[in-house]
Amino acid sequence: MDFNQTEEQIMLRSAIERLVHSMCTPEKVRQWDRDGSYPEEVYAAMVDAGFVSMVVPAEYGGMGSPMSDCIILYEEVAKPSVDFATRIALQAWGCSILADVAPEELKREFLPRVAQGEAKLSFSLTEPSSGSDAASLTTSARRDGDDWLINGQKVFSSGADAPDNHIVLAVRTAKSDKRHDGISLFLVPNDLKGITIRRLDVIGRRVLGLSEIYFDDVRVPSRYLLGEEGKGWGYIGRHLERERITLAANYLGCASSALNDATIYAQERKQFGRPIGQFQAIAHMLADMATEVECGRWLTAMAAW
Repeated sequence: MDFNQTEEQIMLRSAIERLVHSMCTPEKVRQWDRDGSYPEEVYAAMVDAGFVSMVVPAEYGGMGSPMSDCIILYEEVAKPSVDFATRIALQAWGCSILADVAPEELKREFLPRVAQGEAKLSFSLTEPSSGSDAASLTTSARRDGDDWLINGQKVFSSGADAPDNHIVLAVRTAKSDKRHDGISLFLVPNDLKGITIRRLDVIGRRVLGLSEIYFDDVRVPSRYLLGEEGKGWGYIGRHLERERITLAANYLGCASSALNDATIYAQERKQFGRPIGQFQAIAHMLADMATEVECGRWLTAMAAW
């Protein structure tokens, strides 16, 4: 078991670092967070650099990079703000679900567009009354001819309001079934008639944003059903392992930035005639932080491996 980075991975990290450093300065990120706006020019640059195509399967126009490469991408892109990495992570999770269960027609229609930055993906599961108990969701879909009509509400949906976004949506298609049974997945363009998306006023995480979504008789063609009807919960669970590794890498990047900022501050801030980093209590805190970041890096690498 060797977690040392290959020469190609070192080059990848360096390329991501250069792009992030040049386009996502602290001043810009603070402004984007205050404004609650995602800089689409940054995402376009990541697409042009091939970073987004890393999470798209090779047979559908992407690179299909291994998780050991993708965690480098997530960590570095998350350093200025976890919201940048979350945007890519949403594409990764959505692409893996589509590649696994979507009809071949949808795979060939959407996955190459994601790799090229022409389409985006997000995921909506949580509802006002179903958070940790996610399987108790009540948003529903019923057949209407060759279509489905969706009604209900989702909340805390990351990136749902992004332009050209398509929501991987979990709904209940069999009201008589309980809990995990009767849940299905649909691919729903966020600009369909009957969809209302409202940004939530949150503290932090405002670049990508969290939204609540209302569905009022939203008509979705049957071909947008992902996999088999009523099997959605199984599809979600099948991909949670990859999602958790992705999240670990995202927040590893955040932790690295926090440690770096704290170290710089401890060198600059002076009390009693010397930098506070020279006081034992502060030095111990920084050492503990550095240890936890390093542990997180190796645990994430092992999970990816």
